[in-house]
Amino acid sequence: MRALLISLGAMHWLLPAMVLVPLLAALIVRFLGRDESRDDSGGEAPIGGPDARKLTLAALTLEALLGIALWCAYDPAVTGWQARIDLPWLSDLGATLSLGVDGLSMPMVVLTAVLMPLTLLASWDNVRVKTPAFGALVLLLTAGLIGVLTSLDLLLFYLAWELMLIPTYFLIGIWGTGASMRASLRYVLFTLVGSLLMLVALLALWNAGGGTSFQLDQLLQVRLDSSVQLWMFGAFFLAFAVKSALVPFHTWLPDAQGSAPTFAAVTLGLKVGVYAILRFAIPLFPAAATHPVVQGTILVLSVVAIVYGAMVAMMQRDLKRMISYSAISHLGFIMLGTFALTQQSVQGAVLIMINSGITTSALFLLAGMLQDRRGTTELSAFGGLARVAPAFSLVLTLAMLSTIGLPGTNGFVGEFLVLLGTYGEQPTLAIIATTGVVFAAVYGLRALQGVLFEKLDAPANQSLSDLTRREFAVMGVFAVGILWMGVAPGPVLHRVEQASRGVVEAARFGVNATIDRTSLSTSH
Repeated sequence: MRALLISLGAMHWLLPAMVLVPLLAALIVRFLGRDESRDDSGGEAPIGGPDARKLTLAALTLEALLGIALWCAYDPAVTGWQARIDLPWLSDLGATLSLGVDGLSMPMVVLTAVLMPLTLLASWDNVRVKTPAFGALVLLLTAGLIGVLTSLDLLLFYLAWELMLIPTYFLIGIWGTGASMRASLRYVLFTLVGSLLMLVALLALWNAGGGTSFQLDQLLQVRLDSSVQLWMFGAFFLAFAVKSALVPFHTWLPDAQGSAPTFAAVTLGLKVGVYAILRFAIPLFPAAATHPVVQGTILVLSVVAIVYGAMVAMMQRDLKRMISYSAISHLGFIMLGTFALTQQSVQGAVLIMINSGITTSALFLLAGMLQDRRGTTELSAFGGLARVAPAFSLVLTLAMLSTIGLPGTNGFVGEFLVLLGTYGEQPTLAIIATTGVVFAAVYGLRALQGVLFEKLDAPANQSLSDLTRREFAVMGVFAVGILWMGVAPGPVLHRVEQASRGVVEAARFGVNATIDRTSLSTSH
């Protein structure tokens, strides 16, 4: 597959295509797509044109195929950027349209590309009004996510980062439930404050480099005093920590995911903030990232997030909020592995980022299916579903066991590597973090008990329909991912290995110890 793409000259254009396809498709869906629902005035929507949801699904399916082609074309034996392309943009500022992937970003790009059509297909009936606008926003959000994960120019990265913000705000505010406007506004305010601080630090970094380039390769060579690194790292880290919902910046996430439509709830769970820390914050400011006070504070906050997220999840009465707090706990494991800065812990952190995208997405989709059928995700509204919806119950059980970290599922491997890699550096924190696994078992098994095995006494539950063929097919893909990543994570770990080693070396030994990526040929 890789040889075929190279022979066709297609590898150069995989990443630009993955950004441009959803952008162009968003225009087509918005202006040509048909909305079969009634408009706000009560009249019929315009007739003619293809169904907006089907157009959106077609575009996202093409995006997934491009992502699969990227996975097949990627060569784990090659060090540095692959599928890289550099196009002129704002020459006076030194900004370029630079895109590329390595072992850190490629699995996240593929996960995102494949996840989008699956999420839309699984939540097909979740949004039935204003579907052209909904589809266009979904596609814009996809373009922003891919841009964030592939940008090698920091100005381009910032624009893609902001592009994620706008569609998510409207998706929650327009198609959300409950206090959706309040939740979407809090999301914007939290994220925007962090983004503005990052922009100031980005401009200062650009100026320190001579004001000639925004390219990551060039900025990695800029020499900064330790004190300057500290405040620049603080600005970058704050932006990414807020987006990741690290404790104590987490309060917006449960409200946003609880109110969001299913598609937005899933995308909010993608760990792009932690990716940005690994890609930019640590390599650009290694002295700050390894400063004893900074590193120690973040490690403690990570352990607090693990325990706090799990304990609060135990007290939730709503399934979506429980899943959201469990994701906060998992984020603690990711941050712990990231800032323990060992080869094993960083690899484990990246693996949890990928696995959380699979498992948490599956749980939110299942919760969305319950909401579509019953209009609620309150745990007390359910009971005995194992009798009436066996297929749903089977998938929910598998996903919940994965989030608990049961050996044999994808949730186990990453957490084990993080704890193993952290123990050699911070044994006390590793031991405390292990209690999060115990608390996870409590909230996970309690939720399963209440939803699936309590008395089937509510009439609405007795007539609850099981998974449709469409839903079963989609959740089958998630089940395969959970089991495959749990039993045979080798292909992913192999692709992540060199990139994670580069992050550790950049932090521990400074930028001179990292691979000189400016010398890499763009032909890879």
